Amino acid sequence: MSRKTRTLALAGTVFLTAGLALAGCTSDTPAEGGSSDGAGGELSIQFVNPLPNYPSWRAIGDCLAEEAESQGVDFTESGPTGSAMDPTTMITQIQSAIANKKGAIMTLPASDAFGPILTQAQDAGIVTTTFYGDGADDSGADINVGVDWTELGKLYVEAIETIPGDKKVGLMTSADTGIGKSWMDGVKAAAEGLDDFEIVGEVYTGDDSSKALDQTNALLTAHPEVNVITTNLGTATAGTLSALEAKNLTGKVQFLGNGPDNGGKEALLAGTEYRILMQDLCGAAKKSLVATVEALKSGEAGGETLQIPMGFIMASTDDYEDLVAKNWG
Repeated sequence: MSRKTRTLALAGTVFLTAGLALAGCTSDTPAEGGSSDGAGGELSIQFVNPLPNYPSWRAIGDCLAEEAESQGVDFTESGPTGSAMDPTTMITQIQSAIANKKGAIMTLPASDAFGPILTQAQDAGIVTTTFYGDGADDSGADINVGVDWTELGKLYVEAIETIPGDKKVGLMTSADTGIGKSWMDGVKAAAEGLDDFEIVGEVYTGDDSSKALDQTNALLTAHPEVNVITTNLGTATAGTLSALEAKNLTGKVQFLGNGPDNGGKEALLAGTEYRILMQDLCGAAKKSLVATVEALKSGEAGGETLQIPMGFIMASTDDYEDLVAKNWG
């Protein structure tokens, strides 16, 4: 089987922050429908969902299951339960999928440890599909639903640059490794050389919604000059907005968040969140499932790059309602 990565690039309209609406005990649930060929086999797919209870990832899982039923393949979803990603549990579930001889494994590479375990899956003849990975040679991904982090950084910076005056920016992400580092590197590269734009601090939540408020407070305490906070985490919205409100900084510190969940929709429409990301999550999920099934059937995990458009918008009420009608989130 060829191991040339096939990247499903998420390119988009140019306005806003990226969002990876990026979860302890485990669940392992077969989708309704699909084939009944058993746990293993060529046309079986295991989706290890990083945050099964988070609305955006729940939507991705549901859309994958729907497309799997349409394709007639056996589809099973597993994942941690809780408010934070649990890479250790996810890796354990990937190991189980390898042992059960699944035909394909789909997941988000939540840490640098995912490359080796996905490479192990490849060596066992399993097709591997990642969401928001880098698609590099050591990523262990045959197919990657990916983001050009450099271009994405430009989108963040362009959105922030529409704010008048000097920008003292605080970044909030999951960690200074993996996806978090990729996102920050993209923003930093795009901001380089701008006279009115300075990144003054970074904080990390582990993509745990319960830590966003404390980390926002820590950022503002360490860097009281911050007047813009931005993040790639959908889980950060409620905590960040609560911290700003408690400090009477709503509207004084602009927040660029991710997605309509966790109060994002309400904050955007009320004007307390400066910008919001909307993505064609279901469309991307279904196209990645089709590509995975094609690789399973053909025995070829490589091929030409398939572009999947994703929208990044400076959302008005009209923008938001139109995109919701198209099942974006």
